Amino acid sequence: MRLKLFLSIGISFVWFYSLFNFYKSAADFSNQTNQVEGIVILTGGKDRIQTGMALFKELNAKRILISGVDRTVKLSVIKDKQLKGYDDIYPFTDLGYGAVNTFSNALEAAFWVQKHQFLKVGLVTSRFHMPRSLWLFKRAMPDIAIFPIVVDGKDFSFFNFLREYSKYYLTKIVSAFLFDGYNELVIL
Repeated sequence: MRLKLFLSIGISFVWFYSLFNFYKSAADFSNQTNQVEGIVILTGGKDRIQTGMALFKELNAKRILISGVDRTVKLSVIKDKQLKGYDDIYPFTDLGYGAVNTFSNALEAAFWVQKHQFLKVGLVTSRFHMPRSLWLFKRAMPDIAIFPIVVDGKDFSFFNFLREYSKYYLTKIVSAFLFDGYNELVIL
C-alpha cells in the first residue's frame, strides 16, 4: 500500500513539474526579430497569417509559406479573405496544401526551405503550439536556424493548454522514431 502511495505521489510530482516546465518554456518565447530568409506560417489559429504577412518586410524575408491550407479552400478565397491588403507580398507567398498536422507541416516546410536554400526561417504559430512545432521543425531541419514568432490568440483555454502539453510530450517520444534517417532521405 505504501509503495502505491509513493508511486502515485512521485508520478503526480513529475506530471506537475513537467506541466509547469512546459508552461514556463512557452511563456518565455518572445518574437525573434532577426533577419530571416523565409517565414513559415502554420494555419489553424487566429491572426497567424496576418502576423506573418505583416512581418514580411520588417524581417527582410524573401518568401512566405502558409502551411496546412485545406485542400477544399480555393486560392481566390485565400487571396480575398486571408491575404487582403497584402497584394504586394502575395507574389512571394507559397501555399502548402500537403500538411494535415504539425508533423507534416515540418516536412512540408523542410522541402520548401531546401528548395529555396534558406538558412534562417521564422516560424509563426500560437504560444502553446510553439514548443511542439519548434521541436518537430528542428528535427526536420537540423541545420536551419528557426526563430519563433508567437501569436497570442484570444482563444486560449486551460483545455487547449493541457492538450498542447500532452501532444508536446507525446511528440517528443514518437518523433525519435519518425525522424530516424530522415536527413539521409532529404539529401537524395
